[in-house]
Amino acid sequence: MNDTLERLTDQTLAFVPERLNRDPAVLRGLTNDEMWIALGSGAFIGLIVGIPLAIASASIAVAPTSMIASMALVVLAGGTLLRRAKRARPDTWLYRKLEWTLARHWRLGRSHLILHSGVWTVRRSRRIRPALSRCQP
Repeated sequence: MNDTLERLTDQTLAFVPERLNRDPAVLRGLTNDEMWIALGSGAFIGLIVGIPLAIASASIAVAPTSMIASMALVVLAGGTLLRRAKRARPDTWLYRKLEWTLARHWRLGRSHLILHSGVWTVRRSRRIRPALSRCQP
């Protein structure tokens, strides 16, 4: 890189990095918040599956084992699927998509989003003609 091209006369940089304030990918394309959500949901799914298995097998160790296994499965599979879904989209796409889904299907937070799409009309009753100018060439 050429320093003379990147620096302005007042010693500031002309190039500002695009990804400066972006959350870094921590594990398999997931950011820190997404990873914790995946781990929590995997633990919950593993607990729901593990309790009946622990009762059926008469071993309490089945519940935590199924929790760990489902956490690993959710992080590995969910990271791959989410990385594919987020490819070539803005940083906030996932959160806006979740917000839109909640508002559209479960009517949560509808006041913050515009959910109607259609043709924009001004609803005029008649067409207004432009006035002819008095001085014609």
